[in-house]
Amino acid sequence: MGSSSLLVFLLAARAAMAINFPYESIQLQHSEIGNNSDIFFGNGTNPQKPSCKSFPGFEGWPSAERWSAFNASLGGALIKGIPPAAACYNGEFKDKARCTVAKSVANNALFAKEDPLVPFNPWQLHNPCPVPAANLTLPLSQCKIASYPAYVVAASTVRDVQLAVNFARNNHIRLTIKNTGHDFVGRGTGGGALQVWVHPFKAFEYLPSVKIAKYEGQAARVGAALEQHEVYANMGKANITLLAPGSSTVGAYGGFMQGGGFSYVTSKYGLMADQVLALEIVTADGKFVHADPETNADLFWAIRGGGPSNFGIVTSAIVKAYSPTTIARSNFSFQTGPVFGNSSTTVQVADNTTFWKGVDIYFSHNLRIQNAKGIMSNYISTAASSTFQPRRSFTLTSEITKPGVSISEMKALLAPLIKDLSDAGVPLANPEPRFWQTYAAFGTLPGGPNGGAGAGRFGSRLFPRSNFEDPESEEFRATMNGIRSFVEDGGYSFHSVDFTPTYETAGYPGSNSAVNPALRNAAMHATGFDTLSYGPEATDEQWKTSHARHDSFIQKWRDASPGSGAYMNEVDVEEPNFKDSLYGRNYDRLLKIKRERDPWGLFYAVMAVGSDEWFVEGTNGLPTQQGRLCRVDSA
Repeated sequence: MGSSSLLVFLLAARAAMAINFPYESIQLQHSEIGNNSDIFFGNGTNPQKPSCKSFPGFEGWPSAERWSAFNASLGGALIKGIPPAAACYNGEFKDKARCTVAKSVANNALFAKEDPLVPFNPWQLHNPCPVPAANLTLPLSQCKIASYPAYVVAASTVRDVQLAVNFARNNHIRLTIKNTGHDFVGRGTGGGALQVWVHPFKAFEYLPSVKIAKYEGQAARVGAALEQHEVYANMGKANITLLAPGSSTVGAYGGFMQGGGFSYVTSKYGLMADQVLALEIVTADGKFVHADPETNADLFWAIRGGGPSNFGIVTSAIVKAYSPTTIARSNFSFQTGPVFGNSSTTVQVADNTTFWKGVDIYFSHNLRIQNAKGIMSNYISTAASSTFQPRRSFTLTSEITKPGVSISEMKALLAPLIKDLSDAGVPLANPEPRFWQTYAAFGTLPGGPNGGAGAGRFGSRLFPRSNFEDPESEEFRATMNGIRSFVEDGGYSFHSVDFTPTYETAGYPGSNSAVNPALRNAAMHATGFDTLSYGPEATDEQWKTSHARHDSFIQKWRDASPGSGAYMNEVDVEEPNFKDSLYGRNYDRLLKIKRERDPWGLFYAVMAVGSDEWFVEGTNGLPTQQGRLCRVDSA
């Protein structure tokens, strides 16, 4: 048997056993369970469906002895849900040194991703335990520990995940899943939950040649918890191109992939969901299964774009790999205020009329850039008058990125846009592009991964390609008017990432997945940031008032794009008509799979398929997750 044939044989054998990496070879065996009903595998023939999930302090919550026995079965991997900031409050957890650390890392993404408990956005739990001000020492009662997941399983093997799934299902406990924690709507946290922390599942193997179903080519075997910076590092070592998220600490193969996942090279290679060739999954019954286009094809279809934390817990995947590619980026900006920075790439325009004309011209080139396999990313912001700027100012900042291009080709791509802007009174010169020999080099940050965690909220919209086909059309005009009103009348900051993730670009097997059809038809993913901080200083009424005002401007975007939707990984947690907006025509098929694969309703996530059958108690009408999870028909 030749080396290539042997590799294919070994891959097939590993796939049949649902093992990609050593941590997946350690699985829960029936012989270990005995008569311990807490960790039985699920039998979906007659599932119990209590009106509410178990919650600390309520009848049915497991005793301390049972939690201790569960921890023993995990080999000590169970962590009590005590947030780091509890060290700053008077009581049993007070610890001056730990409090100092908690204060220093409160808004740090590098800390949040490595903590098994805390979410990136504490507002999702109604800011239950904020770091107190320096001159305050508050009682522990003001740190609402019960609002966090009650326990965390720090999983290091598939067996740990299986035990967590079985214990939560058999005791009707809410189950949440945290990978790196990058989540804007609260899908990965919940009060009183048993949280599964899969962050340790980091592994990588380059596969020069594979055959999976109808795919033949190079690939990579990837752990579910690899972050963006780790994906770049591994592709650099293997001298290949892989899709990667846009932020350095985002987990590439968790919620990012399961919601679709776009990248700086999406216009050429598709979405992250399009890259997946095979998956290893712990399902709601506690079993560990393999899924690909021919095996467990329903799960394979649903998980790729049908939403995270709802169909199973992914432990690893096999994804497409491509040959190395060059990449170039051109940056520029224009504004109404005076220029204090680099005048070669930033220019001042005469007035507001010229500025907004420039915005129109900029987006009129959207499809041309995308058709060339490029991607546009931009911010439009406004600043109030000040001592230095007597009039209110507006700024557009742009970066345009394209793989597989030389410097001269990149300049040629931008030339028509720069000329049209200059002719309209935006006196830009064609900027000198930055250039990288490989996509891996492009994504390698000199200072390593970085980022922040915050307390903000936003809304979003997918604008379809048809809105940009004719700059003289009503659709284009409505789109531009909606963006302008959001910034000029609303006073908000606008951001869009403009790419083309079509079915054709998706290829095989990506084009046959649960990705939102509105995402396939989109040419712009627009996000608009609320100006209120949804931190502990904001009252519930301020939350509601600020959100209502902000949403009234986002509604203009919806009105300008009827029949479209929103990108589920970056969306308002109160997105209206979420079934249509996030899933489109795929929703009914996804719901059928959900009910067949999870008859217990074990997996729940905000705005996930079937989530409308549940509600969270005690939130005062806010979209937060700190309370007990109950069935709607029990209210």
